[in-house]
Amino acid sequence: MSIDLLSGTDMRPVTGSVILAFLVSALSAQPRSATQLGIYHWGAGHSHSVNEGVTAIVSLGGHVARVALSPRYYRDYHIAETCYPNFTLTAAAQEPDFQQAFDQPAMDVYILTTYDGASFGDCQTPNFLNPAFFTPSQTAAVVQEYSDFTLYLSRRYHHTHKRFILSNWEADNAIYCGQAARYAGDADFREACRSQYPAAYGIASPEDALQGLTQWLNARARGMADGQQRALAEGIGGKRVYSAPEFNIVRTLHDHGFPSVLYDVLPSVMFDYVSYSAWESLDSPDPARTLWNDLETVQNVVGSSAIIVGESGFLRQSGSQQDVVRTSQTIDAALAWGAAYVIQWQLYDTDARNAFGLFDLEGRPTPLRDWFQLRFQQANAPGPRTPAIPPVPRTPAPRN
Repeated sequence: MSIDLLSGTDMRPVTGSVILAFLVSALSAQPRSATQLGIYHWGAGHSHSVNEGVTAIVSLGGHVARVALSPRYYRDYHIAETCYPNFTLTAAAQEPDFQQAFDQPAMDVYILTTYDGASFGDCQTPNFLNPAFFTPSQTAAVVQEYSDFTLYLSRRYHHTHKRFILSNWEADNAIYCGQAARYAGDADFREACRSQYPAAYGIASPEDALQGLTQWLNARARGMADGQQRALAEGIGGKRVYSAPEFNIVRTLHDHGFPSVLYDVLPSVMFDYVSYSAWESLDSPDPARTLWNDLETVQNVVGSSAIIVGESGFLRQSGSQQDVVRTSQTIDAALAWGAAYVIQWQLYDTDARNAFGLFDLEGRPTPLRDWFQLRFQQANAPGPRTPAIPPVPRTPAPRN
């Protein structure tokens, strides 16, 4: 949730008539993107359930939603302050709230920000970043949890068009004390981060955390592959569950000589997609062009164009609707480049300082809601609707 990186941008006010003309012009030329364009619903001020948000996305005409599934479920969605007891992915997915959300007939794709009970069961200890955690027995527990979850989803949604993509939250930020870009460029912050690492993370350094992350992502992928094989053994054909490890820094860490998830983890893990939380690209004078160029870099590094823009968005500013204009420009750039999915951060405002939502803290629609509703209406116009099967990647660029 990199939700404050764009707050210093100075924008001139844009009138409602200009916005309307822009919307009419832009929408008339848009591709049919209802099965590629999604909205993130991760708690926030107005929400008290997962299904509430998924229902709101469906009501706008959306077919792609991103939600969080972890031991922090109760906290994230303001259900209770407790950590989910004895959490497993499969147990949580069978909660009525998640079942109702996953059973929504119009919803095609669920991108899940996923943390397992085996490595994060107490909601605070990031064992998934600790190389010492991954003993044979504990690695097997992680593998088993993802295998069981994959089999559960394959069984329950066998006769549907639904797809589930398992991701995580901004791994570079997760490793570098919540602010990877600041770690790279601010020596004082970097020193403070490293000094507190043993107490905060239970391991010595970010370098160790990168090793742990690699082991965790590979254990996840092995579990998902095992669950797929178990489903096939039961006669359940077709792939329904996919992996998409998420990172959030393309340039800054690498350019400053620090290891990053893109350059130092993803080339060593198994994945179906990679997810780029794109705040680094958007925090630039020309976000659309920068995002395009950064997606080219990502493809070159990982050797695949199966890339999801896992978070994208702009902070609303009083007297301006530039967030709508820039949202349209960056979404169009990502889809034109060939991104598999683009996810808007987010459905509801998080708090008064982080006004990124389609709905504000009181649940009232913002101009961004109107833009998405128009976009989905156009994409859902009469005609055959293509099922949300992940697109075939473009030819990979050669690795550097």
